Amino acid sequence: IQVGIEKFSVFRAIRAIERADIAVLLLDAAELASSQDTHIAGYVLDAFKGLIVVVNKWDLAEELELTEQECRLMIQSRFKFAPFAPVLFTSGLTGDGLPDLMKTAWEVYDSCRSRVSTGMLNRIIERAAGENLPRMVGRRRLHLLYATQSGVSPPTFVFFVNDPKLLHFTYRRYLENRLRDEFDFTGTPLRFIFKSRSEQ
Repeated sequence: IQVGIEKFSVFRAIRAIERADIAVLLLDAAELASSQDTHIAGYVLDAFKGLIVVVNKWDLAEELELTEQECRLMIQSRFKFAPFAPVLFTSGLTGDGLPDLMKTAWEVYDSCRSRVSTGMLNRIIERAAGENLPRMVGRRRLHLLYATQSGVSPPTFVFFVNDPKLLHFTYRRYLENRLRDEFDFTGTPLRFIFKSRSEQ
């Protein structure tokens, strides 16, 4: 497992992301979620790498009048595009939280490499489609024919459908949320690929 921990320039962070299995985004308790931090988190997701958000210098929390709940809410607001990323609190000065960081890194690594059986995947997708049909596009509707997991790191799912052009981004998000409800994909992005039935 390679973990990239960066608090340098965006260029150096991107290079570290490319080398890492998991990116640990280090935030300063005194300056939570700067615009550069959100940009770097975006690069992590674009690279489909695992992500852990760490608030460091937490020994200053009382002096800064911060609580974990307030920080989590602020981070969730700034990183809406990565709600699956665990948020941890550490102190390089006291060492608090560092054992939890390594434990979480291994959990995210396992999530990145997890597999779902084809049978179980299709049962979940069939149930999800039955409970919430894709919306109509003109006189046509997306039909999910079959799904399979084609890879790991990140978990990659291929959906065979009648016409990929009928997929709306909100329905893709719905399918992702359903899979996350069923399986532990903590800290890892999911890659979805939609193909027409002729590409089976």
